[in-house]
Amino acid sequence: MAKAPHDPKVEQNKATSEGGSIGDAQALEQITGLILLDMAAAEAYRVASDVCKAPEIKKQLEAFRQDHERHVRELSDALGTALPEEADDRGLCIRRYTELSAREDRTALVAMRGNEELTNDAYASALASDLPAEVRRMVEANWQDERRHIRWINEEIRTRGWELPEVPSTLAEAA
Repeated sequence: MAKAPHDPKVEQNKATSEGGSIGDAQALEQITGLILLDMAAAEAYRVASDVCKAPEIKKQLEAFRQDHERHVRELSDALGTALPEEADDRGLCIRRYTELSAREDRTALVAMRGNEELTNDAYASALASDLPAEVRRMVEANWQDERRHIRWINEEIRTRGWELPEVPSTLAEAA
């Protein structure tokens, strides 16, 4: 019996048939990546909030963690897939970075700013993929959450005076 020629469209439809068509293979990869990244971000927020002393910072970091957990659920539902049981290598790096960096309120927020920069970039990149309208709306809404997170973090760092002044690279520049 002759083997049927490989058809990438057939493979794509097999990969997405459980949850409906998610778009092209790149979009499927992007959404899967967002799920894993949001899982890592939720865990990083848990780590960061655990070291914070200021109740208002702790409360906001917990709210952001819940946003990421909601993103994971919504995107997984859209994909029609079960959640991964553990983080990927990128997720492990994000968690470890946060554990090493977050020691108190200031360092927790600085660590989360770096994590949110990564998450914001990933959402912007996903929006460049061919996404079905319903999934695109979900990704856009999640990206708005991510943008709100990073704005709040940046504002907290700025208003608390935690931004360090730029240091001249040479003494001559300081004179």
